[in-house]
Amino acid sequence: MATARKFSKEILKHLDKTYPESAFKATFVDGRWRRGRFSGRRQAELRKACLVNQVDSASIGLPPLAPRSSNFQKKPPKGHKQQRTYAEKQAAIQKNLDDMPNKIKKWKDDLAKEKHKLTPTLPF
Repeated sequence: MATARKFSKEILKHLDKTYPESAFKATFVDGRWRRGRFSGRRQAELRKACLVNQVDSASIGLPPLAPRSSNFQKKPPKGHKQQRTYAEKQAAIQKNLDDMPNKIKKWKDDLAKEKHKLTPTLPF
């Protein structure tokens, strides 16, 4: 901790007592769940107060911290759709550009056919 912490008298007085496990965890009693006496935030404050005052957190009944799991799957970032499809789009554009002379020739041929259809067959 970078700065000296000041804990309230209420938190410090809890360091002298020993509490049962049910004070820190929810328990199922008579068909109903009862919340613990100390919320998660209060438990964190108690844990920090124990560290500062050199008191073993297990001596007041605090359960040990659960180890943090690092077994989660690391996936690459999804990114924006525009970024994901950029290479595919560029390939399609390049393919169309390579095919452009054929398309232009076909277009000109179609225009000539249409023009030829409009011309009358009679010589006058």
